[in-house]
Amino acid sequence: MTIAATRELEYWSPEPLFKDETIFCLASGPSLTAEICARLRGRRTIAINSSAVQAPFASVLFFTDSGWYEPRRELVANWAGLVISMSRTAKRELPDKVKRVQGAGDPQGMPGFSRGPHVIQQGRSSGHTAVSLAIALGASRVVLLGYDMRFVGGREHCHDEYKGPRDAGIYSREFLPGFAGWDEAARAVGVDVVNATEGSALKEFRMVKLEEVLHAV
Repeated sequence: MTIAATRELEYWSPEPLFKDETIFCLASGPSLTAEICARLRGRRTIAINSSAVQAPFASVLFFTDSGWYEPRRELVANWAGLVISMSRTAKRELPDKVKRVQGAGDPQGMPGFSRGPHVIQQGRSSGHTAVSLAIALGASRVVLLGYDMRFVGGREHCHDEYKGPRDAGIYSREFLPGFAGWDEAARAVGVDVVNATEGSALKEFRMVKLEEVLHAV
């Protein structure tokens, strides 16, 4: 088998499955609640990492790394919607279930949302990269929820899976600067990215109220 043929089997080329739709990206910041997720039933959603527990109805489960996948094999195997990942392990173990995409680009540089086959613009985190995935899936608007990008009441996530304190400075030092230029780049390909996360530290995108978005779509 040629290298090209092997890559065709290993990687999936994102398609505009949700062309011109609004896609909600659900990160696992502390503001994401079961009540918020329940309001999104029936809408196009991407559950990122462990936000899948709050939104088992999501159209897509997205995770980047094998470290998240390995203790959650059953969740992934039983996921009803699409499973998209960059994890080699997940693809090897669940070849018919997992659509593997390849990330490219400097997450600190200006993103390019028009890549070649298999490739999407990679960000600093799964939540970051999910914005690029939503664009690759054809979104006309991407709505961010759970993108607090800060500690809230001492909490970093909407779940208790990760134990122990983490360097809080990583947000201002790495995660937030990594989004620089993403709004401009999204607009260049005709996509409106908005942040509906109340109190979010991420100011790269226009802030909106969730109510406003829900009434518009």
